Amino acid sequence: MKEIRLKVKELFDANEIDVLLAWQEDPETKHVRPAVFKKGDDLKKLVFDDRCVHNLTTYLTQLLDRYKKVGVFLKGCDGRSANTLMVEHRIKKNRLVLLSPLCPGVKIAGKDAQKCADCATAISPIADIIFGKAEPKGEPAFKNVAAFEKMTLQQRSKFYAENFAKCERCYACRQICPLCYCEVCIVDHQEPKWIESSVKPSANTMWHLTRAYHLAGRCADCGECERVCPQHIPLRLLNTALEKAVLKMFKVRPGTVPEQIPPLVQLSKDDPDEIMGVSGEE
Repeated sequence: MKEIRLKVKELFDANEIDVLLAWQEDPETKHVRPAVFKKGDDLKKLVFDDRCVHNLTTYLTQLLDRYKKVGVFLKGCDGRSANTLMVEHRIKKNRLVLLSPLCPGVKIAGKDAQKCADCATAISPIADIIFGKAEPKGEPAFKNVAAFEKMTLQQRSKFYAENFAKCERCYACRQICPLCYCEVCIVDHQEPKWIESSVKPSANTMWHLTRAYHLAGRCADCGECERVCPQHIPLRLLNTALEKAVLKMFKVRPGTVPEQIPPLVQLSKDDPDEIMGVSGEE
């Protein structure tokens, strides 16, 4: 941490950043939370370890509305989110200083986060300053998806019917997601009314499936939607199932390649026929 804090101080002293978005430890509870640091703040409070689970990219657009130059710490998954936001013209690289420490993996409720087993990049794919060196990643195992795929269609339907029935429609999943940024969410449209706002199985199912499809080929697998869900619905399973399908079809994992447009928001003559529901055979 000494190297990281010294570098942050240098950035402030050189007026290269107005604020820094990072993680801060509460000295009493030892809990870690997102925090905004300014020049002169006590940088001893700045931390980076396996408690830094939050995806800081979620808060970037708000800070960029208030400050000209923002420094931000990015884990691998945070960086993949930021990369997609840049490609989609939500944030501008020239107003950011991106710092990426080598992520050791994070813990949720004291246990290794499941998402870390399939992490695509332990260091942000876009970074101005890197701390540490990451080893190349192998192919993802998608163990949680593999178990789901072994279920019959009836078992899958029952599994998610039971889980979606628990949904309170609090939209914590939407609010925490850096890539859920529509000015008017589809669930809030009144004319036409695409999705009922009432809490009932059919409307809940429509909401979660629609959101998952909107994130297909874009989701960085930060897992924040599942972490903040008060009903502990396995939302990440939906996203990783679609990630696996996109990887199979397009040979790309979301956000891992700088300036690469997500495959499902562009059309190409080289797209596989399977995405149109045909086999490609004569």
